[in-house]
Amino acid sequence: MDDAMLLPGAPGVPPTVWFGHLLNQLETGQPQVLITVVRALGSVPRDPGARMWVGQDSTVDTIGGGHLEWQAIAKARDMLQHASAQSEVVRYALGPSLGQCCGGVVWLAFERLDQADLPWGRLLMQAIHQGRSVQRLVRLDNTKGMAVTDATVDIRPAVPDACCEWNEADKQVLDVWAVPATHIVVCGAGHVGHAVVAILASLPVTVSWLDPRDDCWPAQPPRNVRCIQGDADDVIDLPDNAYWLILTHNHALDMQLVEAIFQHRKFQFLGLIGSKTKKARFVSRLSRRFPSDLIERMECPIGLVATSSKEPAIIAVSVVAQLLSVTGA
Repeated sequence: MDDAMLLPGAPGVPPTVWFGHLLNQLETGQPQVLITVVRALGSVPRDPGARMWVGQDSTVDTIGGGHLEWQAIAKARDMLQHASAQSEVVRYALGPSLGQCCGGVVWLAFERLDQADLPWGRLLMQAIHQGRSVQRLVRLDNTKGMAVTDATVDIRPAVPDACCEWNEADKQVLDVWAVPATHIVVCGAGHVGHAVVAILASLPVTVSWLDPRDDCWPAQPPRNVRCIQGDADDVIDLPDNAYWLILTHNHALDMQLVEAIFQHRKFQFLGLIGSKTKKARFVSRLSRRFPSDLIERMECPIGLVATSSKEPAIIAVSVVAQLLSVTGA
């Protein structure tokens, strides 16, 4: 079985790691096949924009698994073995012929990439490093094999709510690489904070990680995480409508952070780690300064699943599950 690298590649993830690995393979002279879901109807395992790439002896990410993915990998490997193989879009019905009963239909774009694709790949990589949502307009002619080069790929800013799609009449794929809209602020880089960020690293979110200490960060933070050495005074510099997790090592700092958020920031979610007793004390103090409807939005204790475990990893799974339930990510 191939080694499946667990790298973020879902729709919405800024693919600085995911796409960067693909470019590295091309730079070392190893052609790859990029597979993208460009259209879907009915019940399907992944939506348009889901991607994976296939090398001669490895695969990265998934378009949904099952027989669909195995057939797609087999086709990609055949393209790699025959350098003249065309890039194209193929329709798959998810029925008995694939050993699946979803009942839906997906269209997969297969692009055989090599060193000739590095120019447009670097342009795309530069854009996503700058936090810009972009789209590629690629012509894939099913009746005539053609290499995908910088001359056939048009990279431009993505329009709002754009989605990957296949225009069969024009033989064009619109491939959208979007910056995630969900911003999560994790306050606290202790054991639970580290466990939470480790999970968020593989999700389609942007993370700001705040802690006043200077020796608590991992040597190589995840690419979708920005580490900030700071405290409640830095809350005003963080964006509105974020999802906040207060997980620090100090209850007094927790209170200062909550007060700063209430005073300076609009927020989608505010979760405070702690017990019901801690919540009662915080509510008592906060009620002297802030309206009750604002205080009632503070979640404490946090976590989707009630657990008595003190294990950071178990707490983190419960906390991130709660975040996903409210973000819709």
